[in-house]
Amino acid sequence: MRKKGMKHTLRLLLFLLMINSLMIVIPLLAAAAEFKVKPVKNGGSISGTVSFKGQVPKPKILTIVKDQEVANAESREVDVVVVNDGHLAEAVVYLAKVKAGKEWPLVPENGMINQEGARFLPTSRVVHKGVRVEIKNSDPIMHNIHTYELIGRARRTLFNRGQIPNSAIKTAFKVKKAPFVKLECDKHDFMHEYLFVASNPYYSVTGKDGAFSITDIPPGTYTLSVWHPVIGKKKTKITVTAGQRVTNDFTFEK
Repeated sequence: MRKKGMKHTLRLLLFLLMINSLMIVIPLLAAAAEFKVKPVKNGGSISGTVSFKGQVPKPKILTIVKDQEVANAESREVDVVVVNDGHLAEAVVYLAKVKAGKEWPLVPENGMINQEGARFLPTSRVVHKGVRVEIKNSDPIMHNIHTYELIGRARRTLFNRGQIPNSAIKTAFKVKKAPFVKLECDKHDFMHEYLFVASNPYYSVTGKDGAFSITDIPPGTYTLSVWHPVIGKKKTKITVTAGQRVTNDFTFEK
């Protein structure tokens, strides 16, 4: 009986040691995966344009039944695609899996989303991974912000929070598999918005001219991707040489 008891105790101790080891290793692995800021000497750059050919998708028109006086409208266009002379605006161009490099850009009020006029009004299309985002409700009505990580055709809830009028909360977008996020309001089905969660500072958002530029890139071969929440995603392999600028254009066709 004593031998059986000792064996059981040893197994329990080994199990506890394994659990303790995992508790140490997992945070270390997570920390190792985080982007590290360090000086970039003689870095290269990537620039180009994002274009669109074909019939521009029409926005969805949603009827506003609830709180029309706050929305100041009876309907709302969502999933709007902005194309100017064939150039696609509001597309995010980014490098994936960059482990170290330049400082994060100083984006004014980065990480702030305002709900005003029954709309989501982010100060930027991009938020930085790990940054606590301030989400304000400036309306005199209740909102319920529901955020989803978009993983292919599937989606995973990140957080689901009710907000009383004229209040604010702070939280981080803890994406696991994809950097694409959709915002909805469970109380107002006409409120929609999209965000990109950047895991490194090597990204650029296209303007009306469809242009993008990413600078101070450590030399190497990368995957360059472009994402638009309505149009879709493209990617390509690209090699960056020290002190040189490489050009790459993307074209979506419908």
